[in-house]
Amino acid sequence: MIRLGMLARMMRDLGALLNLGHPLLEALGRVRLRARGPEARLLQVLEERVRDGDSLTRALQGCPVPLVLTRAVQAGDEAGDLPRALQQTADLLESAEWRQLGVRSALAYPRFVVAAGLAIGLILALVLPTLFGGLARLDQDLPLATRLGISLGQWISNPLVLALMVAAMLGMDALLAGRWGLDAWRMRLPILGVWLRRQETVTCLEWLDHLLTRGLPLDEALRICAGASSSPAFARGLERLSEEVAQGSTLAAASSLLLFPGTAAWLVTQAESREFPPGVLTRMARTLQREVDLTANRGLALVEPLALLVVGALLGFLVLAWFLPLYQLIGTMA
Repeated sequence: MIRLGMLARMMRDLGALLNLGHPLLEALGRVRLRARGPEARLLQVLEERVRDGDSLTRALQGCPVPLVLTRAVQAGDEAGDLPRALQQTADLLESAEWRQLGVRSALAYPRFVVAAGLAIGLILALVLPTLFGGLARLDQDLPLATRLGISLGQWISNPLVLALMVAAMLGMDALLAGRWGLDAWRMRLPILGVWLRRQETVTCLEWLDHLLTRGLPLDEALRICAGASSSPAFARGLERLSEEVAQGSTLAAASSLLLFPGTAAWLVTQAESREFPPGVLTRMARTLQREVDLTANRGLALVEPLALLVVGALLGFLVLAWFLPLYQLIGTMA
């Protein structure tokens, strides 16, 4: 699949050339001259198919592009407003890519903390037995902190414990990244899951507004929006919602609407009662995006001090556990 940013640039350039009066085949050739890699190969395929008599919509079918892109182009083509549809599609693709990059950027620091925790655990497994091995042989009553340090060193140096710790850290990283089929579990997390659902809801509302304005039925627009989601779990929820609407249910009565956060779900039902005025869902998406950004900033502001607090407490405990018996020994000798 070609990156969304590359597709957005291609759609925007193509729409600009069509606005200037260039025929579609000539516009594709001009855009291809500036393209590289997968984008150039896609444009070459499109150019060949258009030369054979296909429309841009038919040419896009079977190509490695999202379904939502194909249907957005088809809606603009059928309405006779292809250049404007390409420009709007480019804006939506860019917005979706920036949102995905924002998710990765926001999760980068927590994942770094998990990796740092794994590294600290492995270092402690090597250092603690040596650090407290000599203190364990002292013929005197050791302080509680030192005895805890000795027990921790013996416990963490166990190969089975090390293996379990590595597996837990890798599983935590996979959960944060949504790999290994853990995306559904990630969406259920108390804070992170709500934040991710809001991000996906913003993308869905933007595409839904665009598709409904182009005249697509609500159930079909929801099914197409599922293809624009970067979360497989959220996409499955949209498909279930599309099935309920296709069977005659309203959004307000659909059980799958719980996929959206509470405020967004209520606003969507209000928009449905007014038959989705053009632009209203996009305005809702922008309002929700501001809440998402604020939540992300607050969460990241808490992660760093908590991580520093945990590392500082661990280092303070180790220093205390090491120096207390030495101080006690010096006092006994004096």
